[in-house]
Amino acid sequence: MSTPDTALTLLRGQLARFAQLWAYAKVGVVNAGFGYAVFSLLVFLALNMFAAQIIAHLAGMVFNYFMFRRFVFKNSRAAVVEYIATYAVNYVLGLAILAGLSRLIPSPYISGFLAIAIVAAINFVVLKFLVFTPPKPT
Repeated sequence: MSTPDTALTLLRGQLARFAQLWAYAKVGVVNAGFGYAVFSLLVFLALNMFAAQIIAHLAGMVFNYFMFRRFVFKNSRAAVVEYIATYAVNYVLGLAILAGLSRLIPSPYISGFLAIAIVAAINFVVLKFLVFTPPKPT
């Protein structure tokens, strides 16, 4: 393979990775908006912010599975058990981050928003490499 062909192949690979990351970001923004709306509504209705977070997290988990499978990790093998385990760990991580942020930031709305953003970044890496893996060769 010549140098221009190699460079073109590398560029295509980088563009494909960027496109996947961009798709994840778009789906993530929609899901974060949905999850944050559920969280905020429940806090507004006087539900404890930690209870509100778990409800919003579970609703977002179901939504995300189908959206990620369809729009982000196309042509990937989706490991459902690993997905659920990832989101269980994700929840504990999000809860810990929310608890820490709530000590630093008095607003549950801002703490909740920041917790979502931090966990979303970590979640992409975990989903890409542990859950939505390339299909097994036949």
